[in-house]
Amino acid sequence: MTSETLNGGAPARDTARRARRNQLTRAAQWFAGIEDDPYGLLLRAGDEDPYPYEERVRALGPLYHSTLLDTWVTADPAVARQVLGHPAFEGPGPADAADDPLPYRSPALTPDRADAARLGALTAFGGPLLRAGDPASVERRTDASARTLLAGLGPRFDLAEDFARPLVGRVLAAELGLPEAVHGDFVRHLSGCRHALDGLLCPQTHTVAEAGEAAERSLAALLAEALPGAEAGAEAGADADRADADRADVLRAALALAVGCAEPTVVLLSHAVGRLLDEPGGRLGPAARPDGAAAAIASTLREAPPVRLRTRIAREAVTLAGHELPAGAHVTVLVAAVGRDPRAAADGPPPGLPADPYPGPGAHLVGAVARAALRVLAETRPGLRAAGGTVVRPRSPVLRAPALRPVAADPADGTEEETLPCAS
Repeated sequence: MTSETLNGGAPARDTARRARRNQLTRAAQWFAGIEDDPYGLLLRAGDEDPYPYEERVRALGPLYHSTLLDTWVTADPAVARQVLGHPAFEGPGPADAADDPLPYRSPALTPDRADAARLGALTAFGGPLLRAGDPASVERRTDASARTLLAGLGPRFDLAEDFARPLVGRVLAAELGLPEAVHGDFVRHLSGCRHALDGLLCPQTHTVAEAGEAAERSLAALLAEALPGAEAGAEAGADADRADADRADVLRAALALAVGCAEPTVVLLSHAVGRLLDEPGGRLGPAARPDGAAAAIASTLREAPPVRLRTRIAREAVTLAGHELPAGAHVTVLVAAVGRDPRAAADGPPPGLPADPYPGPGAHLVGAVARAALRVLAETRPGLRAAGGTVVRPRSPVLRAPALRPVAADPADGTEEETLPCAS
């Protein structure tokens, strides 16, 4: 520890300012909820069902202004399309860093629109980063990894922590061409970034936020050392400068890909399994039928998407749903509510993973990995059942991510139940 930090110097003051800003933002959200603001109640993000609050926003019209949080909120499909596709709206990018009330936003998830489009092109199928040329290739890789992982699990396991997170990390590491020797570290660092998407809208605790920043730095360092591809130019001149810039973009794209799609994939798989198991007599067997897993994932994307809230900032004055929004206005799209709207049913892909490059460029991988993982679960453990209640992670309004999702296999699946010793 440096004397500057010990004596309350610049690093300590900066940390204290960030922590205070983080805490005050959380207090404002909590106060808005106390005042019965539906958007504040969504951001408070306990374990209650967000559906009633989303429907209250819908009932307030196509664009609702949360005055306490100074944010415009919509559950209307037409308004959502305009916000997510209009060039006047940007994500919460670097321009807001100086006075951002959420000072721990992930750098991987806050590029401006131009940067995001450029980085997204690098992560497309057939692009320079991914080994897969199409979704089917990703599904085949996921299938093999899922079977290997399940073979090492007992009859009882946590769907998210023991299966989904390590699976997604392994698949991403392989798709990025990382050496197998670093796959374990990659999975560990990536798991530490699980709060990044929720942190775009909801302040995480100071300890969680700092741990997430450390995990993202470690992940970036691992990628810089292990990611294959052309190295930056060693010779002076314009070509070397261009090589440096290209390499920097590749690394940024890989980091955004990993952080942006890993946890949504975990959440999507968890939600899809949960929806199947919650049906009367629910089992995973139907997902093993032809197109069964694809149908389950598609319906989950629309009705219980892994990204429920998406935020934009107006970079110029704009008219939206009859309201004049000034430059700097914040707009949040309630993705799950939009997906439930009958008017959105024929509008192409589910709004949970829109085609634009925010919040990360990995949307095309999320569905492919989740489909293959669900199919393998249904084929190998068709009698899988819930082995306890699901616990939603605190402060997770964007993802509603599982903290616990315990499941158990049916003995008929070829696994043996664990026998616990009796108390004497």
